[in-house]
Order: sequence, then C-alpha cells, then structure tokens
Amino acid sequence: MEMEKPKKKILEAEDFTGFASNVKLFENISFTLEEKSTLVLYGPRGSGKSALLRSFARLNEEIYDEVKYDGKVYLEEKDLFDFDIKAIRSLVFYSDTNFFEALDYLTFGELVDLAFGRDFLPFEEYSSLLDDFGLLKSLRDGYKTKLSDLYVLEKIFVLLFVSYLKDSKLLIFDCIFDHLDDDHLKKLSVILKKKILSNGKAMIIATRFFKRFLPIADLFIFLKNGKIEFRGEPKEFTIVR
Repeated sequence: MEMEKPKKKILEAEDFTGFASNVKLFENISFTLEEKSTLVLYGPRGSGKSALLRSFARLNEEIYDEVKYDGKVYLEEKDLFDFDIKAIRSLVFYSDTNFFEALDYLTFGELVDLAFGRDFLPFEEYSSLLDDFGLLKSLRDGYKTKLSDLYVLEKIFVLLFVSYLKDSKLLIFDCIFDHLDDDHLKKLSVILKKKILSNGKAMIIATRFFKRFLPIADLFIFLKNGKIEFRGEPKEFTIVR
C-alpha cells in the first residue's frame, strides 16, 4: 500500500513577536499551517489579529514606524524575511475590510490591472473559470463591470478569482467574512474547497464571531491581548470554553 505523501508546510511561526516603535503588537506566536488547510484566527477587536496577519505579507512596515520582529516565520519552508517584498505579495494574498471597501471605486478590469498589469487575456478567455467562481453572470459588462454593483459575496468571489490566478499560496482574509449570512457562507465554503484549498493553497480567516467558522477550520487559534490563549482543533476549543 502506497504511503500518503506528507502535506507541505505553507506557513510556520516560531515564537514570533512583533514591535512598532518598541510597542509590542503580539508575542510568542507559534503554529504550523499546511497546504489545503484553514486556520481560523479568533479574537476581539484590538487583540492583535490584524497586526499579526499583516506581518505575513510584510504590510506593517507600510503602517507603523520602526517595525521589528523576533522569532522566526517560514513561508513554504523558507525564511519570510529572505523574500523580497514583490515575491511575498505574489505568494501571500491579504485582504482586510479597508481593501474590501476600496473595491467600490474600481471596475473589475481595473482590479485585474492592479493585480497583473495590462498583459491579460480577453474576458471571454476566462468565462469557464469565472463561472466556476459563480461570477460569470454577475460581471455583465465584462471588465467594465463596476465592483460597486456587486453583492458582498460576489466581491469576495472576485478576490478569490484574483488570488487563484495569481497562484498565491497563502490567502489571508481579515474579518471580511464576518457579515456573510449562513446561506452565503455555505456557498463560499464550496468555492473555497473546490477551487482554493484543493489547489494546494492554505488559508487564514480572521474573525470576531468564531462559531460560524468552526466547521471549516482545521486549526483554531484564540488570540487575546497579542497572546495565544488557545491553539488546537476547533472541537477542543468548544469544550474548554
């Protein structure tokens, strides 16, 4: 009988601590996230979720002065800080509520241009893939479709489509799923399993409302005041709570 091939590590943090102007943002963060797996990161507002997640895309440097880190982070088993920024932004797809709201000022084509530049195939060439992501009927004007005309779930599907084409290995969604209703969350879960996780990617979903996301979590972390209060299987968290 052929042995199952071990899963590839996409992201690994070892005693990872972040500072901005000598103020501690989060501390001693350790976990491993493998391919085809989802980490649900739960914590109240101000718990350090966003600062931690931005660090994996090297975005804190664009927000804070004097950013420093202790500990180690490995992206696809290579030191995160050995990558140049352009390579990280290709491998790590990060979206928070601010970026999500900014979509309303763009057309679908303008978003694609921001992500890939102008060397892009005609819209019709992507019709099959867009249909897989539930977008073909929504993008009635092709690349000229205004993203402000789309529903919240459709905008999320647009982001997933872009991350799929970019071949990002790690997808980070910082609280942008929190306001989906149960029906939309079910539709989203199908797309995530069929088109994202099955393609060897890994995903982190940050949330302030953990219960609805437990069914799709492989690893669950509860973050409070920048520290991990719980790390493990989702079912174990429901017991200790």
